[in-house]
Amino acid sequence: MPRPGPPRAGNASTADPSQAYGPQVSDLPPVTDEPPGPLLARGREATVHELGPGRVLRRYDDARDVTTEVTVMRHVARHGVRVPHVHAVRPDADGRLTGMVLERLDGPTLVEAALAGAVEPGDAGRLLARLHADLHRVPVDGLPTDLGPPAREPGHVVVHLDLHPANVVLVRGEPVVIDWAIARTGPATLDTAMTALTLACAVVDGVPADAGDVARLGVPTWFVTTVLDAYLAALPEPPTPSLDRAAAIRDTFGAHPPGVVQAGAEVVRLALDAIARR
Repeated sequence: MPRPGPPRAGNASTADPSQAYGPQVSDLPPVTDEPPGPLLARGREATVHELGPGRVLRRYDDARDVTTEVTVMRHVARHGVRVPHVHAVRPDADGRLTGMVLERLDGPTLVEAALAGAVEPGDAGRLLARLHADLHRVPVDGLPTDLGPPAREPGHVVVHLDLHPANVVLVRGEPVVIDWAIARTGPATLDTAMTALTLACAVVDGVPADAGDVARLGVPTWFVTTVLDAYLAALPEPPTPSLDRAAAIRDTFGAHPPGVVQAGAEVVRLALDAIARR
């Protein structure tokens, strides 16, 4: 049995998603009178606090507005993607929605389960590819057209842009995708290129020390390489057309020293060449 990971934000509803979710945020109740409880998890930019029985509060260190994030999460859930269930929103003193009240989710992340031997690294990579395929089938109709760059164009789909093994939580063995902070619409290959780069940069530079809870796991290079290879081999099309664009975006994150992202892009290209020769 895998070691249970720290509680994560969200839960997968077994009800019909079309009945449980909608794309609007205005129907969510505001919660202001419950003080956040103990810290449960910390990522690079956000914290998750206990907030009463079975619920958690997720908010960002920079107090960013979460309206777009909540809208995308509820939209994709309405179309069958398993994401954190949003119970309520938490406005700040100015009325901006800077917190999300989510159902507490207990279970290991995909990387924790794989490192514990409950999931093979190759299977983890193939699962990431399947999760992308499921997400990219979600229609963009019903989403705001101003989700930010890249501007919506014909052929664009819903993209997560940060889908990696630490952002997938296994609930009773079923994957739930978390951390929709930078989700928007864009080309599918941009989404898959971002995931490939995240894995490849971990091969080049290791997991960043400020990567939150996942940094403590000591993820070995062989593990990430295996996940990356299986992920790329399972994609319906290579992410090559968007690789340079993804590298430019990831460089702005400041997660790695100079040159690491470009080296990661080269790792992706070499892996794709090796797969093509098989």
